Amino acid sequence: MAASNKQGKMQGFINYRMRATMNDGRQLVGQMLAFDKHMNLVLVDCEEYRKVKRKTKAGAPGATAPQQVVETEERRSLGLAIVRGAHVVSCSVDGPPPSDPAARMGTSAATPTAAAVQTPGISRPAGRGAGAGLQGPMGGQGTFPGFPGAPPMGRGFPPPGFGQGPPPGFAAPPPGFQPPPGRGGFGGR
Repeated sequence: MAASNKQGKMQGFINYRMRATMNDGRQLVGQMLAFDKHMNLVLVDCEEYRKVKRKTKAGAPGATAPQQVVETEERRSLGLAIVRGAHVVSCSVDGPPPSDPAARMGTSAATPTAAAVQTPGISRPAGRGAGAGLQGPMGGQGTFPGFPGAPPMGRGFPPPGFGQGPPPGFAAPPPGFQPPPGRGGFGGR
């Protein structure tokens, strides 16, 4: 019951500017887009703040002076960050959500985009192999993969010109040649 209550509270902070303190002392500040039961966070427009100790020499040049330790805070921009929940020590609100949800994308609220409309997403498994657009031309939209200059494929199989003699560069069988029955090819048993 406690985990459900915690997720209910965190759900109210979606799109808020959050500050996540990590177990190594770093602080990540960004707009929280998502979280899960392990407290994994997705932060957008994320910035990392960390404290660095540096040694500096005090005194005039040429004089042997003791070194001083100066602590400074370094800041770097990360952009989109996915933070593992095992490294998060605490999470606090750093600021309210943006008043215009499309302001981050450079458009105005008068023309809502598909990305600006907030609806619950649909989770689907990724599947196997390459993603859409990475596997090459689909049937009927190009040539055989790996054969440059091959004729374009038709809508069905076999492609035009398939099975009309040997491929270029191969010798034709002698006249009257008959393959043994049931061996090789597609005309088996």
